[in-house]
Amino acid sequence: MSSQEEKSTYEWEDVMGDYALVPVAPQALRSTMAMFVIFTGVLACIAALWGGGVLGLQFNFRDMIIVATVGTLIQGVIGALTAYIGGSSRLSTYAFMSWPYGRYGALLWGLALAGITCGIGWFAVETWLFGIMMHDLMPGNPLMGVGVASIWGGLLMMTTAAIGIKGIAFLSYLTVPFWVVIAAISFSSGIMVSGGWEKVIMLQPVSPTPLGLGIAQVVGLYIAGATITSDVSRFSKDPKGGALAWLVQVLVVENFFLIGAGLLTLGMGGTRITEALLAVGVGLGAYLLAILGQWTTNDNNLYSGALNFTLLSPVSRRTLVIILGLIGTAAAAYVGFVAGASFDPFIAFLTILGSFVPAVGGTIIADFYVYRGLYKKLPPAERYKLKIGDKMPEVNLTGWISTAIGGALGTWVITAGIPSINSLLIAFVIYIILAIALDKAGVQLAFGKFEITKRGLVPKWFIRRRGE
Repeated sequence: MSSQEEKSTYEWEDVMGDYALVPVAPQALRSTMAMFVIFTGVLACIAALWGGGVLGLQFNFRDMIIVATVGTLIQGVIGALTAYIGGSSRLSTYAFMSWPYGRYGALLWGLALAGITCGIGWFAVETWLFGIMMHDLMPGNPLMGVGVASIWGGLLMMTTAAIGIKGIAFLSYLTVPFWVVIAAISFSSGIMVSGGWEKVIMLQPVSPTPLGLGIAQVVGLYIAGATITSDVSRFSKDPKGGALAWLVQVLVVENFFLIGAGLLTLGMGGTRITEALLAVGVGLGAYLLAILGQWTTNDNNLYSGALNFTLLSPVSRRTLVIILGLIGTAAAAYVGFVAGASFDPFIAFLTILGSFVPAVGGTIIADFYVYRGLYKKLPPAERYKLKIGDKMPEVNLTGWISTAIGGALGTWVITAGIPSINSLLIAFVIYIILAIALDKAGVQLAFGKFEITKRGLVPKWFIRRRGE
């Protein structure tokens, strides 16, 4: 079918906006390069350099490379697999989670993962880090206090998220080259202040940490984003291209950011990355880093979060972006006024994310690639395909059970190995065993039926409220 024919046969009505609950229309699809730039624009944030800076406090140069590489590899594999799902189905994360979790299950897990964790949670964390950076840049200015800067910074960051994917893509094109330069400056400055490669290799961190915990922190830095890559990759013309775009930007660009920032803080003897950048003379660059970097990340946090709140409210996605932004800004300001510039909330947040969230990815990957792929032998485009007239389960307990057990065991029970991998693998294995065993026994843990209409997964109460 030609592109023009595909456009003319598009049968969906996008009543929520930005294809939140229906497949993306052919005319809205973008190239692999566009996917790469958008993904990298999301990665280009203070948290990426801050996370690398924390590595410089905890590991020597050799161990830092190991931790960063293993952590980004885990992110890369999970994100590439979920990105391919989005490209194949052209559905948002919430929409295709309806298969392994059921429609209500997708609502709850989607809210927990993308709506709260990524949407409000990461937005609040990033806004708090923005406040810290502004404070480091101008510590004597009352407008640059951590709490105060979090307030005006959070309000600033809502703008392009309200515009949607076009605004995010445009801003990403502007900021990505700048971030590569900043990371390169961090890397070279770290070598310079350390006295050369020979001394860099001999440097020891101020707070030595086990490798497994460091890997969990790296995974936690971006694992929520890795699990919801489909919110971007669903716009990809080529499903494999969207997956490749994610994989390359994580393994190459994120590693570059992490190691560059880590090397600088290691060489500076434990100084915060913001202070280290200022110490090597990146004054104006640090200002642009704070403003543009947080902007490109937090607009995407709010954008993805709003997609998963669309089923709770009859208001538009743009209005939800503003509501989430105000809540996240308030949370960031509270932490800023209470915790100030302490590292503790950031490290705790990363550790929990990196340990539990991979269980969601393990469940989704098991359902799409093994249960519906290898076992049911469905082609990729048919595994998660919305069809008008089909009925979707309201609840699928198979996904709930595997994610809950995998996350709990991998995070709090099993102490050996890497928590993020443990959570993912346990959920992956449990889902496969349950789904296949139940199917062979003719038993279903799925309940309720929701009929798909031309409006996709839009709830009936929303249509009734519109008076249709």
